[in-house]
Amino acid sequence: MGEKNRLNRFTEVLGEDVDTAFKRLASEILKDGALTLKEKSIIGLACAVAVKCDSCARAHKKQALKAGASEREIMEAAAVAGLVRMGSGFNTAYALLDDQKHSREIQFNAKNHDENKENNRSKEDKTIPRKPDGYLNSIYGKNDQE
Repeated sequence: MGEKNRLNRFTEVLGEDVDTAFKRLASEILKDGALTLKEKSIIGLACAVAVKCDSCARAHKKQALKAGASEREIMEAAAVAGLVRMGSGFNTAYALLDDQKHSREIQFNAKNHDENKENNRSKEDKTIPRKPDGYLNSIYGKNDQE
C-alpha cells in the first residue's frame, strides 16, 4: 500500500474519533445524490485549483479519473476554476478603488497609437462604470438591467 496522504495522516494524529468523523463526513458528502460521485469529484478538483492547492488538485484529479471523468472534463473544470480565481482576484483588487474621489467612475489613460482618435475622444469615452460583476453579463449576452 502506498504512502498515506497528509490529510489522512493528520486526522489520524488528531485521534481516532476525529479521523473516523472526517472520513464519515467525506463519505456522506460524496455519495451519489442530486450529483454523482463523478460530478462531485470534478467540483472538488475545480475547488482545489481555485484555492491553489497543488497536492489537492492532484488527489482530486486521481479521484475524478477513478469516478469516470475524462481528461477533457478535468481540464475544462480546471479552466473554469482558473477563471473564477482570476475574477476573484480582480474583485479583490477592485477594493483598492474604494478610496477614489469618484466613487461611481474610474478614469484611466489608455495609450492609443492613433493620436488623432485620442484627441477627438470625449472625457465620457474614457470612463468605465463600476460594475464588478458585469463581465459575466457580457459573456452570457445579458442586458445589465435584467
